[in-house]
Amino acid sequence: MNVILIISDTFRRDHLGCYGNQWIRTPNLDALAAQSFVFDNAWVSNFPTLSNRYDVMTGRFGYIEYDWSPLPAHATVLQEVLGASGYVTMMVGDTPHTFQHGANFQRGFDAFHWVRGQENDKFAPQPREVQLP
Repeated sequence: MNVILIISDTFRRDHLGCYGNQWIRTPNLDALAAQSFVFDNAWVSNFPTLSNRYDVMTGRFGYIEYDWSPLPAHATVLQEVLGASGYVTMMVGDTPHTFQHGANFQRGFDAFHWVRGQENDKFAPQPREVQLP
């Protein structure tokens, strides 16, 4: 089984075809959703990028215990749990916030890759190579 987790804090649920929108076209996400588990009732406690990722990766409420600090070394993260279960994990991100200034949100992934997104290109992290099975 493959696990693909898509986190986007830049589009709204009601703007996706898989959630019933008929006037904005999202055919690739709709096709993926048709073959996937789609969660209808999932929330995070924070909107800003870093604290939102903290919520998703740790399963904890960052609003209560987390600020814009790096991902704590003691926090158990989803990618480590998946890796310990034999999954190969990779993070692809279009915002440098999760990689820069020691934020350490790439921790636990077998590989990560930053692609040019909405931000400027002042920071371009170097991905690690990974051998896939």
